[in-house]
Amino acid sequence: MFAVTIFLAAAALILAAGVMGIVSLRQPDRFLRARALVWTAAAIMAAFTVLAGMFISGYALADPGGTEGLMLIVSWALPMAALAALAWLRPAWAAPALTVLTALLISAGIWFAVDSPSWRAFENANGPVRAVAVLALAFPAAVLGLKRTPAAGWLLLALGVGPIAFSALGSLAGVVALSAISVVPLITGLLYLVAARVAHGAVPTENMPTAAA
Repeated sequence: MFAVTIFLAAAALILAAGVMGIVSLRQPDRFLRARALVWTAAAIMAAFTVLAGMFISGYALADPGGTEGLMLIVSWALPMAALAALAWLRPAWAAPALTVLTALLISAGIWFAVDSPSWRAFENANGPVRAVAVLALAFPAAVLGLKRTPAAGWLLLALGVGPIAFSALGSLAGVVALSAISVVPLITGLLYLVAARVAHGAVPTENMPTAAA
């Protein structure tokens, strides 16, 4: 999974660079260039979520499998879908909710650093909980980025770096799985922040005064 993620990350960067190059040549409006980059980053995150979700679900259906495996899938997929819907429909509510959940996840990384043996035992019994949590929060954060790009960019940056950085202070156990999930959210967050920088001070074309006005 890690090797596949690195390949996807490289492909995502190439795609984003290509989109920015084409749009920059054809579209002088900075706001529209930024929106193109935002939608490209969101599409990359959505594709990665589908791929990673299939990978995680496959493992759950194989071990433990059956009803228990299905319940494990529902336990993260349903909250992720609910948060994504909230981010799209009510971004003003989703932003603080995702911020709190991201802080809790980073706190779990600190807890892991302090009490690594207990966390390793927990994840050996229940699977890569931290990695799945990163995915379950990263996709809604990417959806939020379509409405509130800078806030989502910082959230994704925190999700991409925070859990790994603090967890690695205690033990490298599980860091590979965590890194495999965190790379694409990190790239998506960086692209959002670049897009926010590009759009800074720009006026949307539809809000610009017309010649008649």
